[in-house]
Amino acid sequence: MVNSEERDYGTRQERRERRRAAKGSKMTHHGKSIALIYRQSVERRAGEKKSSR
Repeated sequence: MVNSEERDYGTRQERRERRRAAKGSKMTHHGKSIALIYRQSVERRAGEKKSSR
């Protein structure tokens, strides 16, 4: 007897592969936003040092 979860979403391996792919795609976006925030903070600090001299 096949339970409804396997019938709707495929085998356990297929579900695992989909989760892994989704996790991988989220990581790239997350890394870009962190890099942008870091760059902005570095630029902001560089501007503060120039103006305080």
